[in-house]
Amino acid sequence: MIATAPGKLILTGEYAVLDGAPALVMAVDRRAVARRTTGASTASSPFLEAVAAELAARRGAADPAARAARELAVDSSAFYDGDAKLGLGSSAAVTAAATACALAEAGPLDRAEILAVAQAAHAAAQGLRGARGSGADVAAAVHGGLILYEMSGDPAAPPRISALGWPASLLLVPFFTGRSADTPQLVAQVAAARAARPAAVDAALAEIAAASRAVCDALAALGASADAPAGAPAGAAIAAFARAGRAIAALAAAAEADLVPDCVTAAADALAPLGGTVKTTGAGGGDLAVGVVPIIVDRTRVTRTLIQAGCRPLNLSLDETGVDTRPDAG
Repeated sequence: MIATAPGKLILTGEYAVLDGAPALVMAVDRRAVARRTTGASTASSPFLEAVAAELAARRGAADPAARAARELAVDSSAFYDGDAKLGLGSSAAVTAAATACALAEAGPLDRAEILAVAQAAHAAAQGLRGARGSGADVAAAVHGGLILYEMSGDPAAPPRISALGWPASLLLVPFFTGRSADTPQLVAQVAAARAARPAAVDAALAEIAAASRAVCDALAALGASADAPAGAPAGAAIAAFARAGRAIAALAAAAEADLVPDCVTAAADALAPLGGTVKTTGAGGGDLAVGVVPIIVDRTRVTRTLIQAGCRPLNLSLDETGVDTRPDAG
């Protein structure tokens, strides 16, 4: 079998999602491709090793899925621009695709099982670098679409995942900041700052959570209808995204961490006259950001404006499918 899984953009709720705040996560159409290759070794990837270990622990080492997991190869080249990692959640997509490919060897697939195994494996591999993560990126890779992701206060309880629609009256333009970010390092830096300066960091995290809820509420109010007006409702959603961007900047100041690249600030200033805003995604510090503008603004104009601000717009679309499998024709 071949299994594929999409990348993601964590649009809002980053960092605070670990405290139970809602995160808005969009699956995008860059895919990791996993296939079983006799003689392949998973040893070169901690994520493939973690999938194999997790399946063996859950199903036994003799289970067909556990055996298949030891013979996987995954192509994640779609998540790079030359040598630069784009920050689209390649490790989560690799883990989800590998899990689905291995489980396909054991019988009909259960998306809930793919999510549980992939999240556990991804957390184990990330934990070796000091940051297990929230699992929101894995959820997007498994489910696809635009999701609202909330961790439960009970570690044994699964996260709450709700599907949302992207409003037709908003234009989202992702762009590369020109530098890759080290997510575990940034998360560790924020955690250390929180231990040293809890009041300031906690206040910033609380604002990130509130801003994420505001974005989700605004999107829900705006809806996904093509008839949605481009006036006040769209303005409210853009204002909520702008608030979320300011909240990340506040966290950067509180944690003394470089979370907002200069080109993101320049792009936000440049899009403001067009009625739009800009926000980092995920851990920030580089990788990807997004411009959000009313749909009535010409996309070419937005793209040109971002390029002039020193950004590199990317052709990314919402992926509705999530993880999938098909016979390997090769």
